[in-house]
Amino acid sequence: MNKTIRARLAMLAFSLLLAACAAPVTRVEVGEVTVGKRMAVKVDAAWNQFGGGLTAGIPTWTMEGITIDALRFYTDVKDGQTFGPAHPPKGRQPLIFKAAMQPADIVALFQSLQTQDGSSFTLDKLEPAEFLGGKGFRFEYSTIRKVDEVPLKGVAYGRVRDGELFLVSYSAPRLVFFPRYQPRVESLIRSVSLRG
Repeated sequence: MNKTIRARLAMLAFSLLLAACAAPVTRVEVGEVTVGKRMAVKVDAAWNQFGGGLTAGIPTWTMEGITIDALRFYTDVKDGQTFGPAHPPKGRQPLIFKAAMQPADIVALFQSLQTQDGSSFTLDKLEPAEFLGGKGFRFEYSTIRKVDEVPLKGVAYGRVRDGELFLVSYSAPRLVFFPRYQPRVESLIRSVSLRG
């Protein structure tokens, strides 16, 4: 990679860091927390919740900072609704959830969301899993973030319940932060329930 491209990537990463610093941050305290309209999460350690443009309206929590690790909650996505940001990047079609989608289709939808910026995505594992008190699915994935070429590892749990999609994903740099927080994240995800 030549010096000009490296300099541009460094400036872009710095711009993202500045934007993250400017985004509103609130503390998620220990206890039961409602995310979205009905998702209840049992929190056993404090997290930071980011708002603003970097999260595109998707509830996003972090331990180390939004440019390091991200726990994202896709809640109450109804049949025919957009999955992910309501306004996709210019030139991109919105990603639409259909209630008849199978787990592999939902993973493909998630992959499309993760690669909109040119990042890579590899599905490492997809398996059935208990989620929200019933039969759901769990998948692990790897990405290389385009903006800074950082290899990330991720895990997500999802379920379609009464025609609505609920999905929780976590990603962080593969070597240090993902293994550090994965047990805590998986425990938190297993605690998720729905109200009403």
